[in-house]
Amino acid sequence: MIIDAHVHLWRLRRGDNLALTPDMAPIYRDREPDDLRPLLDAAGIDRIIVIQAAWTLAETLFTVGLSARYPWIAGIVGWIDPASPSLTEEIAALALTGKVKGFRPVSTDDNRSIAWMLDARFERCWDEMKRAGMVLEFLLQNPDEVPLVTHFARRHPDMAIILDHCAKPDIAGGRFQPWAGDIGELAKSPNVMCKLSGLLNCARPGAGAAELKPYADHVIAAFGPQRLIWASDWPPLELAADYATWRRVSLDLIAGLGGDERAAILGGNAARIYGIA
Repeated sequence: MIIDAHVHLWRLRRGDNLALTPDMAPIYRDREPDDLRPLLDAAGIDRIIVIQAAWTLAETLFTVGLSARYPWIAGIVGWIDPASPSLTEEIAALALTGKVKGFRPVSTDDNRSIAWMLDARFERCWDEMKRAGMVLEFLLQNPDEVPLVTHFARRHPDMAIILDHCAKPDIAGGRFQPWAGDIGELAKSPNVMCKLSGLLNCARPGAGAAELKPYADHVIAAFGPQRLIWASDWPPLELAADYATWRRVSLDLIAGLGGDERAAILGGNAARIYGIA
């Protein structure tokens, strides 16, 4: 089973995806399952995991509804407000769907730092998530914040954590350190996995496998093939390249691994961490 473990779906007239702006012309339009299916078929992808794109519970419910119509949506990572007075009930209700596998509680603050997630006032949220068997995903806008994820992971060794997009290294600027050292330190926490995704968006326009290889090789070495998850980050991917290009480039990046190792990255690890039958 081949799984794309990171895609976004949205319907602009719903009005809550505030991260999208008209200047993002290639992706500033509805992006729904019927738009994605031909790309998946061409690439041989069987199932997908849909990741939150808006900062609302309503968007998570919208995506659950889509999964009822499109059973190849195998899992959903929704948004949750860790300060919600009805947090326990919200997590319990979403767990009942069988499709919500975790949460990515992105902050609406302008600086988009993840430092707020270390606030002790939100410990109840992480405890509720662990009790419900939910995965926690981290989206970093600044790769220098990888040590914050490391600190969180060490405080919560029993929580399944996924780092999105290899922490968005500055490939375009050729900045390898301190990102590489920080990634190596984070990977020492066995409860953390990393998504092999988003790298073309971090590179110069027209970049290919050669430019990405040092960064991909480092995350492969740090996390090992059993803790890496392949994903596309579609449709933001289209700000850098099309789906087929990333699929080809990413397969080149893992070509040196064994067959079982590639199978784990391309679907087996996602099935395990998200609980996909």
